[in-house]
Amino acid sequence: MRSDREAPARTTGGAVSRGGVRFPWPWAVLAWVALLVAIVVSFRPAVPVIWGDTPSFVESALRTLEAGRPTVAGGRDPGYPAFLAMTFAFGGDLETVVRLQQAAWAVLVLALAATAQAATRNAGGLVPIILVATYPGLLLFRNVLTAELLFAVFLNLAMAGLLVATCVGKTARCCAVAASVLCAALAACFRSQGILVPIAAVVVGARLARPDTSARLAVIAVSVAAALALLAAGSRFGVSDSDQASVAFVPKTLFCNHLNIVLASDAARREIVSAAGDRADATMARLAADFAAEPDRWPVLGFFGDACLFDTVLDRDLADDTGNAVGAAAAYRRIFLAAVRDRPLAYAGKFVRQMAYGASVAWPPYGLDPAIPVSTDDVPHVSDIMTRHGRAAQPIDLQGGPVRIGLLSDFPGISAYLFRTLSTAFVIAVVFWTVTAVRRRRSRFLTRAGIVIVMWAASIVTVAGAHTLDVWRYLIPAVPMVGLMLSLFAVELARLIRLLCQRPYRSRNSRGAGPHIVRTLFRAT
Repeated sequence: MRSDREAPARTTGGAVSRGGVRFPWPWAVLAWVALLVAIVVSFRPAVPVIWGDTPSFVESALRTLEAGRPTVAGGRDPGYPAFLAMTFAFGGDLETVVRLQQAAWAVLVLALAATAQAATRNAGGLVPIILVATYPGLLLFRNVLTAELLFAVFLNLAMAGLLVATCVGKTARCCAVAASVLCAALAACFRSQGILVPIAAVVVGARLARPDTSARLAVIAVSVAAALALLAAGSRFGVSDSDQASVAFVPKTLFCNHLNIVLASDAARREIVSAAGDRADATMARLAADFAAEPDRWPVLGFFGDACLFDTVLDRDLADDTGNAVGAAAAYRRIFLAAVRDRPLAYAGKFVRQMAYGASVAWPPYGLDPAIPVSTDDVPHVSDIMTRHGRAAQPIDLQGGPVRIGLLSDFPGISAYLFRTLSTAFVIAVVFWTVTAVRRRRSRFLTRAGIVIVMWAASIVTVAGAHTLDVWRYLIPAVPMVGLMLSLFAVELARLIRLLCQRPYRSRNSRGAGPHIVRTLFRAT
């Protein structure tokens, strides 16, 4: 039997056929119309919504604008502040930021739809993308002044670039891979959660492109060099020492979100006693209190890690004689590494549990409130920051009130079940791909779905290893990749079922029909 790589395309009765599967063009037109309607209906007024991270981002943006280089406050990543600073520099305001985020979301949805159409050549592949376009978890971040939306855009454009590379010729393939690498680097600048995404994009892209001429090799080399420059200057690597919170942010995050392993490790406890000195007893008591705070808030992690993360007294207790953040960061890093060396299986078990949980809620029922809640406590804070930097904001710019999300958030009960079903379908799709990969059947589905799985894992593995996926917000940027995986899986499954229906049963009785169907399905893969 031919693989679908070899199956020729042909036109029959107004439909494109590949590998025996017909794709009537009217269904494709209908799917695109439905997608465009969903995009238009989803647009909301450009009202800026202030959340807890917004003040730090605004402060970082204004410092970046004044310094002329990436500068952060409060441990933020520099990509979003740089975006805000550029908007302010060209005369924009917070409403302009929201309009740009809405435009970026529309571009992302259209790019995903075009990628799904190119990869599946089936109108049915657009259905999960329509669900992505109506997903409240993404819709609400268009108005919220945080990095999630733009991180999601560049993350998924990087994945889409790799998928497009499987659909075009060698020269265009190198260009698609180069664009993917650059988008992956930009994603890492917006959130350090995506720091492994550029690595995955380079490794997967190199296998796809395989540049066999000097010009193609130069395109890939230039993109990798540009990505490294972006990461060096515009990611957390480039601004880690720009404020005290950034210096200790990563080591303290690792320390606090693995506090159960730290407290269970004798080696780590000795390091704490050594770092705290005379304050050792008080420090241990404080850590125990932080560990016991709100135990049910993060059930997968097992404790509420932010109680420790925002405990500023710990920084003073664990800092060296200089009392600065550098000493505290060194202490947190040393204690965490001692705990992991002492109890590596405990750390590995936490990581596996987090990844399994991330897959089980790969499409989280998030943002199902009728309107985006506004953090009124932070509105005066943002206003004070802008006034202090000579950019006084009008009250109407910051206090526009709640913004209605609409669409699926109007039916929270139904939507919650829908998203749980989609998460279950994603797990089934991954299992199906794994079986296909083990059987080593060469097919476009195996390659393309593998790309999506690798990029999805790269986008959440940092959170699974350093923080917790109890915070569903960290899973939201990867939801479009879940949608594309479901597109690929649905079309592949439909192809196999059609192939099965075209084969006569070799069994004469019904007892052998069921096993024969299963055998035929797996043989077809």
